[in-house]
Amino acid sequence: MAWHTNGSGVFRSRVLRWAFLLASMGVAYSAMGQVDGDAADAPGVDIQTVEAGGFLCTTANYEARIGADGGLLSLQAGGTELLAPASGSQSAVGFVRDGMMVPLRTVSKTAADTLVAEGEPRDPATAVAASPCPMDARVTYHFLDDRVELLLEQSIETRARFAWVPSPSVTASRDALTDYPHVPGTPALYGQTDPRWNTEEGPVLRFDFGSWQRGFANANWGTVKVGEEAVACLTSTVYATRPATATIYPMARPGAGDALTFDISAASPDFLMPGAEPLHFDITVTNASRGPVEASVRFEVRYYLTRESVAGQSTELELDGKGQAPLPTDLALDEPGPYRATIIVGDANEPLRSFEWVFTYDFAGYEPATTREEDFEQFWQEALAESAATPLDIKMQAVPEKSTATTDAFRISFATLGGRRIYGWYSRPKAEGQYPVQVRFPSSGIYSIAGPEARADKCTLWIQIHGFDVDLSNMPEGDDPGKNYWTAGIESPQTSMWRTIYISLVSVDFMLEQPEADPDLVAVLGGSQGGGLAMVAAALDPRIGLAMPSHSGLPRLDWTVKYGPGYWPFGMDKKPEGQTEEQFLRTLSYFDPANFTQDIQCPIVAEIGMMDTVTASGNQVCALAHVPNGLLYLICSPWAGHGAGHRDPTLGRDCYTRFVSGEAPITDPTRP
Repeated sequence: MAWHTNGSGVFRSRVLRWAFLLASMGVAYSAMGQVDGDAADAPGVDIQTVEAGGFLCTTANYEARIGADGGLLSLQAGGTELLAPASGSQSAVGFVRDGMMVPLRTVSKTAADTLVAEGEPRDPATAVAASPCPMDARVTYHFLDDRVELLLEQSIETRARFAWVPSPSVTASRDALTDYPHVPGTPALYGQTDPRWNTEEGPVLRFDFGSWQRGFANANWGTVKVGEEAVACLTSTVYATRPATATIYPMARPGAGDALTFDISAASPDFLMPGAEPLHFDITVTNASRGPVEASVRFEVRYYLTRESVAGQSTELELDGKGQAPLPTDLALDEPGPYRATIIVGDANEPLRSFEWVFTYDFAGYEPATTREEDFEQFWQEALAESAATPLDIKMQAVPEKSTATTDAFRISFATLGGRRIYGWYSRPKAEGQYPVQVRFPSSGIYSIAGPEARADKCTLWIQIHGFDVDLSNMPEGDDPGKNYWTAGIESPQTSMWRTIYISLVSVDFMLEQPEADPDLVAVLGGSQGGGLAMVAAALDPRIGLAMPSHSGLPRLDWTVKYGPGYWPFGMDKKPEGQTEEQFLRTLSYFDPANFTQDIQCPIVAEIGMMDTVTASGNQVCALAHVPNGLLYLICSPWAGHGAGHRDPTLGRDCYTRFVSGEAPITDPTRP
């Protein structure tokens, strides 16, 4: 399988005209330099009014047409249209509300190079109260010779989407991709910071949206409704409480940093690279532009944690327009484990662009050390004994409005450690009989759960872990460990809220009290935080028959604290006052799934998005390396982020289908 990428992880410096305005409003900004290629030195900007109303902006590099209402009607570079409204729409850009573009109403020229488009005056009854924007939407276009800078303001939603609609020439192109391998309509990656669209004709449109938060790129694909049609568009997020900036570069003659694209594949679709032989990726470099390109391209392998270079080689490329060439990648690696592969275009010290991906070398031989303390097993046996001595005190309340024709729904709770209760939604089939059991653990945060997973073929339980009801109706107004469960009691393993949470995962006790639950078909699953919890539950409870964690949080907490591959849920800022780093990490070690997985006795089907920047893919690989041989089926999606994208969603589903049919869920274990 070939994956296409334009690659980018490099932040360019940028100088924004809005610096003074943003600084006065307390908004952070950064500086950005010139575009690749020779277009940045072109002459200035000419904005003229047109007969039909609106404006035509021309520079040596692009042409932009703004309608009388302020909508963008066309953006062209080198004669190729890059942004264009879908048929029946007034604009190729705009804020989205209820799935549709928010209409702009007026446009005015406020400077020789600036246009301001505005929507309706804000409606106090529906507007976001904290928004300083006096309109429901306002877009300021600042035209420079090589780029268009936009200032985006809105009062329609706390976090509104701003849409960018590709022209037909973009969507028809094989190269209509962003800087990682996905096409319009598919999820963008969290690590993506400056997506670009290439065209068959050669021109390129690059976007600079910056990051949303903690490395999440402010870019994703979605749809906007135009009439009855759902049109694919790139979107960025704009908060109502402050303006956002976006910069677009329409390039008729893109330089190497924007023109070169990369098809990346490997013998293993999971990027689980075999040991005892040189590392090898199949990488084809394509010059997506029509003009010739010369560039130095370096393939490099770096340590996963420190990002220090392990090995690399540079290749000098000379490609005609639309030309292709292979990129050599064979490098010798000595140690098994996760690594980062990097492609650098241009000078390694000041690259035009670089991007990376994570792979695993010799997973079969990977035996990482753990941080498991000598009393780890005793610590958890004592906690389990305390739980066993605590009566479940099950409470079930039928909720007919959440039931269906084939299932009954219940709000449930049961007792756990420290006088706390665990709440959840339980659903069971109406028809008599015994059914497979599915327990879902929650992702991070404190939020209500609207209803149960109603399935006519299984009993399902979805629990909260913080001790509040499914609608949070019993959450106290004052302090409570459940309200800051990440760090509550983190001064020691005995006092940490995680001790109570992990013991509460043994919710199989509740399920097996139900006569309709089949004790031989118990599966646990969860994503993000819930994935890490599923690992822990499978290790603590031998009655679990299958674990299915995905994009799992919590593994290798020491790596997260010390090196920051991912950031959730702990950093050094969470270290209790007066403790050393060693003391802090010792406490965390009792709650690290990587120290539990060696105790798992059931098959485990685990999915990892290898571009995960939240819970960190290499951390998950490390934790799963301890699962006993023959029990693990590892599904790695090389270009997926945190919970976004699947290499093949049927793989995990097939394992579960076999499990509930009484067959072995794993037919081809990753480590036999």
